[in-house]
Amino acid sequence: MRVTLLGTGSADGWPNPWCDCASCAWARGHEVRGQTAVLVDDTLLIDCGPDVPRAAARLGVRLSGLRHLLISHAHPDHLGPESLMWRSWSSAADRPLDVVAPPAALDVCRAFLTRWEGSDPSRPGAPLRFHPGTAGGPLRLGEAGATYTVRPLAARHGDASIGPAVLYDVTAPDGGRLLYGCDTAAPLPAATLTALDGRAFDVVLLEENNGDRPGFGEHLDLDTFGGLVAELRRRGAVVDGTRVLAVHLSHRNPPGNELTHRLAHLGAQAPADGDVLELTPLSARTSVPRPSARRVPHRVLITGGARSGKSAEAERRLLGEPAVMYVATSAPAGPGDPDWAARIAAHRARRPAAWTTVETLDLVPLLREPGPPLLVDGIGLWVAAFLDDPDALEARATELVEAWRHTARHVVAVTDEVGSGVVPATAAGRRFRDALGRVNAALAASADEVWQVVAGVPLALRPPTADPRRAG
Repeated sequence: MRVTLLGTGSADGWPNPWCDCASCAWARGHEVRGQTAVLVDDTLLIDCGPDVPRAAARLGVRLSGLRHLLISHAHPDHLGPESLMWRSWSSAADRPLDVVAPPAALDVCRAFLTRWEGSDPSRPGAPLRFHPGTAGGPLRLGEAGATYTVRPLAARHGDASIGPAVLYDVTAPDGGRLLYGCDTAAPLPAATLTALDGRAFDVVLLEENNGDRPGFGEHLDLDTFGGLVAELRRRGAVVDGTRVLAVHLSHRNPPGNELTHRLAHLGAQAPADGDVLELTPLSARTSVPRPSARRVPHRVLITGGARSGKSAEAERRLLGEPAVMYVATSAPAGPGDPDWAARIAAHRARRPAAWTTVETLDLVPLLREPGPPLLVDGIGLWVAAFLDDPDALEARATELVEAWRHTARHVVAVTDEVGSGVVPATAAGRRFRDALGRVNAALAASADEVWQVVAGVPLALRPPTADPRRAG
């Protein structure tokens, strides 16, 4: 299966030509994205906004071999009916073209072409063959030996006036499987999730429109994108070898390499316009696709000052995992400490429902036993719990560091940065600073990655030497 990205951007592209935000300023100098569209085997195109024919021309891609066009919904960045008119002016005019789209999108095509071409484009014998793309049973497009099986799935986007919007599960003639998830919010409808069970896709393209600025329409942001990837892993739709690609990207995302950094934690990538993927179907490989998992044990230490965003950074790194054990080392809030209760509640609200929470100071057994990834938050509270017994703290710290060094699990540990502040005014404060500083240094010495978060921005103190997730 050959997949060509004719566009990877949102409705307004990236950069938005009217905008001077930092994200758009970066994009102008590095990577311009047009409206999202995906070409499969030069034969099947998914979505065709007004940017797409021009993008194909600039990329040197001919659309004359196109036989099947899938439209996800009638928003104008996904459906430019003028493209079908322009096709009628070309050497491909008399060749049949299947157009699969939700009812509202087919109505847009009929109305536009009837007005400008003077006749119903779906009349018997016309080259355009319209097929309602509604969630349910599969459609089979093409001739024997070159048949695409297309299953529209319900999305969470808009209402019947633009669709109803659908996602597409496509199986190519060579057995390659592609999931096109654009546009939608999360969670996906229950029937859609059920239909994705065990699909083991070769490539999954998911919209990620909202970045760190959620709330714009029914779209995914970086956090809900990660949550949906995790759900697809739990269901066997994303497995070892699946390429997960973020598309429909907008300037609501962070600029520079920050987006690449954030997506990498989820086992995902942001392809560029014009990228081509030559995929050998997983079904044709010798090994049986397995649920997506990390290749080796991996220890990540994240430090930062108070309210720096270190906990949020740690959580983001594991959002795409099918299961996570969150280890809280804090004591329960007492009745006279509403501020501490509010902090604990805020942390709980951020955690995905599928995560397991364990409140314990006994970290060593968790590091020694197999299981899903651990998120330990945090080491500072763990040190504080044993501060009154220096001998016991030293023994426990030695045991903790040894278990950390030899753990077989993927672990992300959060700690407090205490080496950059003022000298504490009390003896207890100085003792805490010194003890935590020593533990931090010992954990960092055996960590695969060490990061410091400053004002919400992660800075690599020891960057990864390789992506810990299996490459697709």
